[in-house]
Amino acid sequence: MGGGDKRSPSPTITGMTTTQPMIHSLLPPGGFSNLVGHYVAALDVGSSHTAAAARAAAEPGSACAALERIGQLESAWIHSAIGGVPTPPAPEGSSVDAWLGWLDAVRTVSIMVLRPLQDRDLERLITVPPASDPSPETSPRTLKRALAELLYLQGAARGAL
Repeated sequence: MGGGDKRSPSPTITGMTTTQPMIHSLLPPGGFSNLVGHYVAALDVGSSHTAAAARAAAEPGSACAALERIGQLESAWIHSAIGGVPTPPAPEGSSVDAWLGWLDAVRTVSIMVLRPLQDRDLERLITVPPASDPSPETSPRTLKRALAELLYLQGAARGAL
């Protein structure tokens, strides 16, 4: 109503540290269709951040547990539900580097499963195990939803580090 904006300015919070947002260009890797490639690129960026967080974690045991959880979800959802292929065996030790190597092997198999998919395949329904409970119950999702949930769960596990 005339006279300009009467709202008070937003309060300033002192003592709060802020960080600059990190911007990544998510270009699909070679050999992938456009949308599927963007999901693969996002999973790879998340993996690199997860690896850095795991190496910097104060407790290696919790970092290994988070890496194991990420790999188990990816193998159950992508390897088993989409590709029907076996997953590389998990490492025996509790070294963060061993778990990161296993997670790289899991990602390699995931890339091989996702490479032949086209954008239209993202709307295909797949049946995946629930993320929160390793029970035998399954729930159908579109492939697009499953990949988006993997990105979210990867970020949640990274946040726990």
